[in-house]
Amino acid sequence: MSPVIVDSCCWIDRLRGGRDIRQELLPLLRAGMLYNCGVIRAEVLRGIQSEQARDGLGAFFDIIPEIPCDAKMWREVSRVAWDLARRGVHPPIPDLMIAQSSLRVGAVLVTFDAHFDEIPGLRLSKDLPLGP
Repeated sequence: MSPVIVDSCCWIDRLRGGRDIRQELLPLLRAGMLYNCGVIRAEVLRGIQSEQARDGLGAFFDIIPEIPCDAKMWREVSRVAWDLARRGVHPPIPDLMIAQSSLRVGAVLVTFDAHFDEIPGLRLSKDLPLGP
């Protein structure tokens, strides 16, 4: 089984639907197969209404291994953005950072955001894996 990164749109969709996505992700986390990136954390937490809920979800993010956004990653994001722009494709820079985070660890990105379809080499899934 491949590592997994869950895009913010999936987190937000489940939270809006009243589902506790943390319970769905626990098996992946325990198996060492769940990763995150800071962009996803920021996108999800900014929409949480109560401070208590934000802190609880933030604590869960704290235990998910986070892919660092270092200078090498930003260089790669810049290169991919330039390559895609030459083809007339302009995904948001945060999406490119999420994609590069997934590529860095060989993760499948769970998302239903079509922006990711154009990014070369990225493995996508619309559904969470059932478990390790």
